[in-house]
Amino acid sequence: MLQTNLLASGHADLVTHVTYDFYGERLATCSADQKIKLFRKSHEGTWDQETEWKAHDAPILHLSFAHPVHGSLLASSSHDRTVRIWEEPTGREREGRWIERAVLTGAKGSVKQVEFGTGDSGSEPRVATISTDSYLRIYSSADPSLSDWSLLQPIHVPSLPPPGSNDEPPLEAGAGSTNELANGGWGLSWCKERWWGSIISVFSGISPTVKILSIPIDTSSSANSILFLNPPSSSSTASLTSIAWAPSCGRSYHLIATGSRDGTIRIWRVEPPSEKLRVDYNDDGYHDGVAGGQWKGECVADFGKGGARIGMVDWNATGTTLTTTDDEGVVRIYKPTYARSWKLLGQMTAEEPPHEDGNGQ
Repeated sequence: MLQTNLLASGHADLVTHVTYDFYGERLATCSADQKIKLFRKSHEGTWDQETEWKAHDAPILHLSFAHPVHGSLLASSSHDRTVRIWEEPTGREREGRWIERAVLTGAKGSVKQVEFGTGDSGSEPRVATISTDSYLRIYSSADPSLSDWSLLQPIHVPSLPPPGSNDEPPLEAGAGSTNELANGGWGLSWCKERWWGSIISVFSGISPTVKILSIPIDTSSSANSILFLNPPSSSSTASLTSIAWAPSCGRSYHLIATGSRDGTIRIWRVEPPSEKLRVDYNDDGYHDGVAGGQWKGECVADFGKGGARIGMVDWNATGTTLTTTDDEGVVRIYKPTYARSWKLLGQMTAEEPPHEDGNGQ
């Protein structure tokens, strides 16, 4: 593939995450140098740096832009065990660093990932985090100034009871082992379809299982397990490193992709219950906020075992192509075929192009 542009990050240390905003016109990067940099795409197609600032007191691990209905917001997570909410300045301060609106605390380990929930003009913004203490924490804010955030009861992912069980997970659990911290993975991804309420997929530690939860609207209620995705018996049991829930774009099913420490990539087909069990469906058109029925999951692709550790999996805007990266610096793009297998469309490496000499060669 042709490399169209080289982004000169200017970070003083390892770049840990790169993400686009909703429209794909702005790019944010974070680094172990504790800084966030923002770039905007110019009319000529180049990426020009807008601003940068020191955002945390330790290496930054992950970034997430909010949906535009909630404003111009950015969340960052770090080894310093905090999540920070940033808002774009306006007026004369527009070219300066973004304004810190909130610092979300409570994690007892590095916060590995942060992700804003889906955009809904009728609801308050939500942000989910997962840290190395294996707790999923979800915060929401009804404060117009975004300085006050409420925490849903923390969810210890390894202790979640299976779907259909009446057991309650413990309120407190021990810290992860040294082996888990060294070889484990932590990640989450929201369902992009709002019809079923707030649904989130999550994994933690050295377990290869993806757990899908229904998050209640009422922050005083507990989350419910609706589906566990266990790897096929003949597949790898290596710990997971990344997860991405694809936009459904009108499909009757969902796709979830995961990457593993041993290079395995899995794609799951997840089927929700019947239409009448949607959270916004009943005879009177009343929205009751409860997702019911049985969800089903099937592994439709399993490949790549024995390769380099997967760093990221991500979908395009329509959920029809999957992009992966690995520790060897290779980006691969996959697309399903009519035979329902997944074909490699192409791959590229993030290498600086060769310099031209004085003769233009």
